[in-house]
Amino acid sequence: MIIVIPFKTPTINHLYLMHGRFRFMTKEAKKIKKDIAEIVSEVMKEQYIWTGNVTPKLQVQIAIYENWLTKKGDVKIKDLANREKFLIDSIFEALDIDDKFIFKHTMVKIQSEIEKAVVTIEVME
Repeated sequence: MIIVIPFKTPTINHLYLMHGRFRFMTKEAKKIKKDIAEIVSEVMKEQYIWTGNVTPKLQVQIAIYENWLTKKGDVKIKDLANREKFLIDSIFEALDIDDKFIFKHTMVKIQSEIEKAVVTIEVME
């Protein structure tokens, strides 16, 4: 299954607010989560991960496309790992699958002027 999120996925730091020791999802985060769920719903109509009643071991690859370089060619200070949790949680909630079934997970940066995330979910053999 290939899911293309056609917009920049924000870091977890920008999606939650703290009130004392409690963490709350922002309105922006709720909207992004809803948008991701709609994308996943459309993809599910066309693509399938597996058939049967048992969830197999899954492998997930996330490619984050955006401009990772400064004008001088240095790598920008951007936390790639901080973007995965919200994205994985949003997608797997929309799929109604517990992310505990992920046995292999990789993330890659792709230099691009167009910001998007491409998430590939496959059954491990």
